[in-house]
Amino acid sequence: MKLQPFFLFLSLLLFILSSCEQAEKSRSYQLVRSDQTLAFTLDDKTKNVTPFLSYYRDKKGKEYIVLQSYSMQSRSNKFYFYDKDSQELAFKIEPEIEGSNGVGRVLGCYIQDWDSLYLTSLFEPEIIRINKDCQILEKINYEEANDGTRLYNSSFLSFRTATLIGRDLYIYSDPKKDYVSATINLDTKEIRALPFVYPDYPGSSVKLKRYGLEGSYSRSFDGQRFVYSFIYDESVYVANIAHDSIRKVSVKSEYIDQVQLPDELTAQAIDFCQNAMYGDLIYDPYREVFYRIAYPSTTIEKGVKAMELIEYGRKTFSIIILDKELNKLGETLFPNYTYNSRQLLVLPDGLYICNSHFMNPDFNDDILSFIRFDLVSRYDRR
Repeated sequence: MKLQPFFLFLSLLLFILSSCEQAEKSRSYQLVRSDQTLAFTLDDKTKNVTPFLSYYRDKKGKEYIVLQSYSMQSRSNKFYFYDKDSQELAFKIEPEIEGSNGVGRVLGCYIQDWDSLYLTSLFEPEIIRINKDCQILEKINYEEANDGTRLYNSSFLSFRTATLIGRDLYIYSDPKKDYVSATINLDTKEIRALPFVYPDYPGSSVKLKRYGLEGSYSRSFDGQRFVYSFIYDESVYVANIAHDSIRKVSVKSEYIDQVQLPDELTAQAIDFCQNAMYGDLIYDPYREVFYRIAYPSTTIEKGVKAMELIEYGRKTFSIIILDKELNKLGETLFPNYTYNSRQLLVLPDGLYICNSHFMNPDFNDDILSFIRFDLVSRYDRR
């Protein structure tokens, strides 16, 4: 019996040591700015913010940085392919909007190969497959799954890329009616709504009627599992390929006490610049880590245009670094008005973050530029 206090003390000591070890591990890595850059010259009709930015390596090993020139007022579809090595424009494709070979207005693309570029319609639940010469090869409507489930149009964007597993293309359905993902079999055209619905969290009943952002989320695939990140939820959701097993994992930023939902009826653009929330989740297959964007609560100075600031990735942000099991390895906070958190490129040699922020003193609206950040152990820097 006299040993009982000793064992209690030992258990407490082991618990404290384990907690300290976990806390130390959660700060073991950081993103460190390097001197490596990329810079792409834009034409006079292309903004240096784009909803679709992608890295593509073709079957011959040629590497491209691909972006879409997009604005709601535009009357054209243009995708620019830049040679990654020379940083020069290699070519562009411009699918027609109208006519016998017209695809309508499109937003986003998934590039399987030069004979299979899958464009997502801006207004319709439709995917158009074209080749490099912009010839339409097929159109796939996914308004309704085979079991009658209604699906809604959603685009393949920078951090909402399609995933091809076998012949099943994993797409999105904006969660106006719960389901967030679906599959299309490219041979049979069978469409299945996957059994994962928009999750509940404190305040999720708010519908933000004015801005419609309650469904904002991103998805990453690590080769075995899908991971979802919703902007007003500190947790992420891990799904197996079939989506019949979902695991909720807390991924909290050290710079956010709790997310701040705008008022349901009086939300203004500035709320989405100042309120604390989470952003996109990106998987880095070269270093086998996840990056999750977090936006701490901030105050915006007078005269700053809120809508423009949203486009350019807000005032500041942090990137949470996670291992493949979603354990936190570290978190890096970035300086004010310097980088665009909405434009990142995961490349074989590192994570490239866009520094074309309109309030950056070095801003040039004719250039889309990036700086490489390296994933570095804090212990290696000592």
